[in-house]
Amino acid sequence: MTAAEARRREQIIQAAARLTGEGLIARTWGNISARLSETQFLITPSGLAYETMEPDQLVPVSIPDAAWTGPIKPSSERGIHADAYRLRPEVQFIIHTHQYYASVAGIEGRALTGFIDPLLGKRAPCAAYGLPGTARLRRAVEAELTAWPDCRALLLRSHGALCLGRDPEDAFAAARALEEVSRARVLDRLEENRPFPVPPDLGFSRRQGDAFLLTRRGRSRIYPLNGSSLPRAAALHAAVYRAGHFRYVAHETSSQVLAVSASGRRLRPYLDDLAQIAGADLLCVPAEPDRVHRAVRGRSAVLLRGMGALCAGESEDDVLTLRALLAKGCEARLYAGAVPGCRPLHPADAALQRLVYLRSYRKRGLC
Repeated sequence: MTAAEARRREQIIQAAARLTGEGLIARTWGNISARLSETQFLITPSGLAYETMEPDQLVPVSIPDAAWTGPIKPSSERGIHADAYRLRPEVQFIIHTHQYYASVAGIEGRALTGFIDPLLGKRAPCAAYGLPGTARLRRAVEAELTAWPDCRALLLRSHGALCLGRDPEDAFAAARALEEVSRARVLDRLEENRPFPVPPDLGFSRRQGDAFLLTRRGRSRIYPLNGSSLPRAAALHAAVYRAGHFRYVAHETSSQVLAVSASGRRLRPYLDDLAQIAGADLLCVPAEPDRVHRAVRGRSAVLLRGMGALCAGESEDDVLTLRALLAKGCEARLYAGAVPGCRPLHPADAALQRLVYLRSYRKRGLC
């Protein structure tokens, strides 16, 4: 390994820590790459946690045909990175993010225009939707890179963003600039959120065999999973545990989630990361144990009418990730209600992504 390649590997590892630290991705959603030569680049592997990733786990990929060799599988998005390096000889570093406001703005399927940014120029195009890792998505990204040869960042409809740079700092600067422009777009289109009454705290719980420890209002108490005459909050947590193989449950009451839950309508995901980890659709039901039990089956979250949501997972990190993605997904739903032309993921696409997540990534404790 040359000194130049070793430096590239270290740059990617450092960038991975920055992506999670700056909130540009959750878990292993997103990917990072760096050019090695005119014909090869390095990219993060598929489904390995960024926190423990080692430099020798990064995968060399061919720019002309996106091929690779070796035992470690590269990111499924290697094709769009290969095309970016092929079409943009000046690009040396690429990050694919699921950053909050760029993801929300991207559901509209339109370019961000009408601004002059020293990094982004006058336009951030938006690639048409395609399932992650598919030829359809790759063709959509290639079309925008070809049509707008000077763009530094692209929205990926219902998926995230692709940010290009001459070095890691340049790519991160493009991501931050894109987020600021996207935030301005989203907040300009959304009416000021009217305040919602803060619902009663339903707490956070952790399963312990046939019981669970519920922490609520600073106090903790153990309840039996199948107990009768449980207090309301405990009964709701028990209903979720009985519906799936969950070990943690948390009440989510961010303003975005409260606003969507107040509508009383099911949430069909507009963003594919939410479809993967939460479900192809999320039902909104009254905060009644029997209704919650039925609504959460096959899903990892349920909206409680006017009270936010209950989020469940096999680990505490599952729940933290889901709460963040649900808030972003509800922001997307609110944005869709304010902007004509936004539509949720096709039910078949959402169901397929949920199935792939359950059968593959969740088994490895990743996404």
